[in-house]
Amino acid sequence: MSRKLAFDRILFSIPVVLSLFGIVMVYSSSAVISMERYGSPSHYLGKQLAALGAGFALMLLAMHFDYRRLRSRWFILGSLLSVAALLMLALVTPSGPVRRWISLGFFSFQPSELAKPVLVLFLAAFLDKRAEEINDWRRTLLPCAIVVGAIAFLVYLQPDLGTAAAICLSAGILLYLAGLKLQYLAAAGALGFIGLIVMIFQANYRVQRLMAFLHPSEDRLGANYQIQQSFLSFGSGGIHGMNLGEGRQKLFFLPEPHTDFIYAVIGEELGLLGASLVVLMFAFLLWRGIRAALRAPDRFGYLLGMGLTLFLVVQAALNMGMVLGLLPTKGLPLPFISYGGSSLLIGLLSVGVILNISQHSN
Repeated sequence: MSRKLAFDRILFSIPVVLSLFGIVMVYSSSAVISMERYGSPSHYLGKQLAALGAGFALMLLAMHFDYRRLRSRWFILGSLLSVAALLMLALVTPSGPVRRWISLGFFSFQPSELAKPVLVLFLAAFLDKRAEEINDWRRTLLPCAIVVGAIAFLVYLQPDLGTAAAICLSAGILLYLAGLKLQYLAAAGALGFIGLIVMIFQANYRVQRLMAFLHPSEDRLGANYQIQQSFLSFGSGGIHGMNLGEGRQKLFFLPEPHTDFIYAVIGEELGLLGASLVVLMFAFLLWRGIRAALRAPDRFGYLLGMGLTLFLVVQAALNMGMVLGLLPTKGLPLPFISYGGSSLLIGLLSVGVILNISQHSN
């Protein structure tokens, strides 16, 4: 058994700081909207605080649960993945309103968020078992493609193409880190790109978002309205920002500023300095997560740590790239910061697992 060390305190502090900062920004960006919708400026704040408390509890539990006990728990991992898939399938309706959440009274849960860490756990255990056959298309690549493709397709049907793309991208990077040959990865990437284009053209609003991304200066009051308001937020913030709480775009100009576009509110109120600090925090998360994975005592810990770290950082990069106009608009929250209990719970749980891996470092 490997020598047990204290957990990585720097890694522990990163989600704590980001989550507490997120509480402040959620309140700043949602108070006016919350007052208009619910008659109270703290409606969204209260829910986020409840999720934060539960998330910290989950993170502490995960820190003290030996990740190696999941290495051969195929039945548990498969069952959890199946439950997540069934919950997502239950949300897919041939007609009627689109649903991504299951309401549990005070709390609404998003099954696609649960699918992310469970999928990483499953892939890490499976790829660890297939270490000598990683490039065997029948015994390794095909089962991985079926599992990842099925989960991504169910997420796409909700519809949530952005999260589905993030799942495929993160899974592809994890397969490469496990030893997948570049030619296989390139072939999968080409097929995925073709599939992405086909899925975009399955819905008019996705085509409009793509055209808006390619021509950001056109249709400023239509398809480009949201990204134009985001640009105005960053432009108004300048270097130092307008000061916390003084942003104007959140006042019914920038749609849903407390969720997908909260990074634009950060840019407006805290300026380039505040926005850059957020990027720096995620860079530190990437560094410490990779460090914990590289020092893991086994291949399973390495793949699990890398996979969970990549899911968090890739999603953050996609969200910030979208808000800055570097990527087409899509529905992806900024981990630990955006309003959303499911995302916050799963993000903190994932870091808790990485912290447990860090305790078993070589």
